[in-house]
Amino acid sequence: MASQPPFKTNFSSIFGSSFLGSTSDSNTNSSTILTAGIKLPVIDLSHLTSGEEVKRKRCVKQMVEAAKEWGFFQIVNHGIPKEVFEMMFLEEKKLFDRPFSAKVRENFSDSSKNSYRWGNPNATSPAQYSLSEAFHITLSEISTISDYRNNLRKTVEMYVQEITRVAQMICEILGKQVNVNSKYFENIWELKNSFLRLNKYHPRVFGSEVFGLVPHTDSSFLTILFQDQIGGLELKKNGQWIGVKPCSEALTVNIGDMFQALSNGVYQSVRHRVISPVNTERLSIAFFVCPYQETEIECFGNPKKYRRFSFREYKKQSERDVKETGDKVGLSRFLI
Repeated sequence: MASQPPFKTNFSSIFGSSFLGSTSDSNTNSSTILTAGIKLPVIDLSHLTSGEEVKRKRCVKQMVEAAKEWGFFQIVNHGIPKEVFEMMFLEEKKLFDRPFSAKVRENFSDSSKNSYRWGNPNATSPAQYSLSEAFHITLSEISTISDYRNNLRKTVEMYVQEITRVAQMICEILGKQVNVNSKYFENIWELKNSFLRLNKYHPRVFGSEVFGLVPHTDSSFLTILFQDQIGGLELKKNGQWIGVKPCSEALTVNIGDMFQALSNGVYQSVRHRVISPVNTERLSIAFFVCPYQETEIECFGNPKKYRRFSFREYKKQSERDVKETGDKVGLSRFLI
């Protein structure tokens, strides 16, 4: 297919042909438990505005407990119309269906020089290779999306407006419970360093040696995921990988590294991955709540677990670690 990246050629050029057709499960499914999928804690956001104080407090408590225990939870009755998701998925499909040569050649916007990404040319082992492609759209770049993609720009603007409202609500609630000033997150929505990542995961073509997305934690404060019903998302809990069952009515929320640091380790940024689907494709849209590069992250609470650091410093350290070790290492670099 003209739209698909040359995964096989790229994979072979990095690792040789010995891995092609492998059926080993050493890197993926053999360590997964509950493969039918678990149902994450489900938070009904309508209880926050229902006017009933008992329900509101229970909702907040459930959210906080999920952030502490799982680092993941699902939200329903978030107020985003179903049509918004349908329109966004339609535009996402149109983007990924463009010829591969065009996706590689064209800048996604006037200011984004590396929006389209696929595979992982820096991988040094199959376990570091992702069988997926993605478009990154930083909020500050939305207005620069070319006019001939006018429907895309309008749809992205609408989606971001809706998802930002939900993200802000969750950030403020979780922040308040760990004594973060209610105004802490206000500037994040103005600085527009947060971004969307449109993901397309391709069917397995190398046995199960290759991930759809390699194991990682998110560097964000918070990530909100909208996905189709194919499944494949897994999180690591108690040393085991657990499949997460999709829920058609829910958005999936996970805590990122910045919120774990900000909360002094109360909330957990949990390692997760995507297993490539079999004989089908998987689509998702992730919204990452990120601070400005120079924003300094400082723990709320004592004794402090992490030293003070800027988001730029964290990103640069992670980039160095990935080049040197194959993994970003993460917050352990910033422990006191």
